[in-house]
Amino acid sequence: MKSFTKWSTPHNPLKGGQAGPVQFSLFAKALKSPFEGELRGMALLLVLILIPLWSFAQQSPQANTQLDQYLQEAAQNNPELKARFQEYLAALQQVPQVTTLPDPEAAFGYFIRSTETRVGPQQARFGLTQMFPWFGTLGARGDAAAQMAKAKFETFQETRNNLFFKVKKTWYKLYHIDQSIRITRENIDILGTFESLATSRYETAQAGQVDILRVQIDKEDLITRAALLEDSKNALVQRLAELVNRPELLQPNVPDTLAAQELPLPIPELKKKTLQQNPRLTKLDFEAASARSAIDVARKEGLPKFGLGADYIFTGERDVTLAGNGKDAIVARVGIRIPLYRKKYRAQKKQAQLRLQAVENRQIDTQNGLLTTFEETLRDFHDARRRVSLYKDIQIQRTRQALDILTEEYTTAAADFEELLRLQRKLLEFQLAREEAIVDQNTAVAFTEYLYGKYNVNPDEIKTH
Repeated sequence: MKSFTKWSTPHNPLKGGQAGPVQFSLFAKALKSPFEGELRGMALLLVLILIPLWSFAQQSPQANTQLDQYLQEAAQNNPELKARFQEYLAALQQVPQVTTLPDPEAAFGYFIRSTETRVGPQQARFGLTQMFPWFGTLGARGDAAAQMAKAKFETFQETRNNLFFKVKKTWYKLYHIDQSIRITRENIDILGTFESLATSRYETAQAGQVDILRVQIDKEDLITRAALLEDSKNALVQRLAELVNRPELLQPNVPDTLAAQELPLPIPELKKKTLQQNPRLTKLDFEAASARSAIDVARKEGLPKFGLGADYIFTGERDVTLAGNGKDAIVARVGIRIPLYRKKYRAQKKQAQLRLQAVENRQIDTQNGLLTTFEETLRDFHDARRRVSLYKDIQIQRTRQALDILTEEYTTAAADFEELLRLQRKLLEFQLAREEAIVDQNTAVAFTEYLYGKYNVNPDEIKTH
């Protein structure tokens, strides 16, 4: 019988690092013996906890420790992810169901009117029959079920990769919120300084009261904006708590600075890996393989089935002296079940063929969609990268120079106070836009990692010791 634990997922996220042979051995055994509760639990533990842990260990030393911790907690605790893995384990249970011979049939018969024979009357009959499908039928059934189980595993991987992206995206949003709050409060303090400056000039009749009112209007607007940002942060913290399955609100220690990340691989390689390793595509590959096996199953189901059996006949004794008197009889039987009515077998084969065509069309559609999404992600990455450079090196620097000049002029002469406030608002806008651009760039990088399946697991490369 063929092996149903062969995997063909092409990517191993553990490259560059070695995990302990004991853990890998246990994981491999759990995948190959999914019907024992203890090994299933070990498989779940290793997939959801240890493998993400080993993968994170290969990241750069500058990676945020708490973000890694949240990613691991999400892998361990997220209920949707657990459900997907349990669905995979449940699908594995289908393999022994379809690869087992049908139950033997036992029959007992009692002769109400016994049949007389030379050695005595036949009184009862006990028979046992075992049917056998056509050669290779059980293997084809097992292949179809195993490929569907692998498709379920790819669904698990897709859910896990998407979960990791959501955690990272939420984390980056929290950083953006924190920086927005910090920048807004700094600008409130600066506007307080402007208010004091305008008040001093008003008291010395060097400026009108309207300057004080203008700065107070801007200040109150920023105070309201800061309060909204605080509320938004609480909602994001709750979202993060949901992803890692913590009922209580977290107190994330978001870093003060966040470096803009670059793409992990050259663009052509990223595109190639996306088309090779994306779990949505590999899932369809396994579904297509299952459909091909189902076509083979339908063909073999339409072939004859064989049966072997034996009957034991209980014989009573005659009231005469006779050689073999009362000797029981044993009958060996060979039977064949002829698939005479072909309609259902043709329909079964046609169903599998249509299913294969549907999967192949979904493969094309999914591949096209992934290519479009990949190009859109690249567009977002390059746009964010340009904005990071623009705001950090050009706009913010020039605005600050202009603001310093205008502030100095206002303290010594009747410079345009409205222009001073406009520049201050512009600086605030550029500061917030710079942090947003950094977050957008890192989010785009995280999404490319999701697309090409950075954290995919390839059990084929796990060595059993």
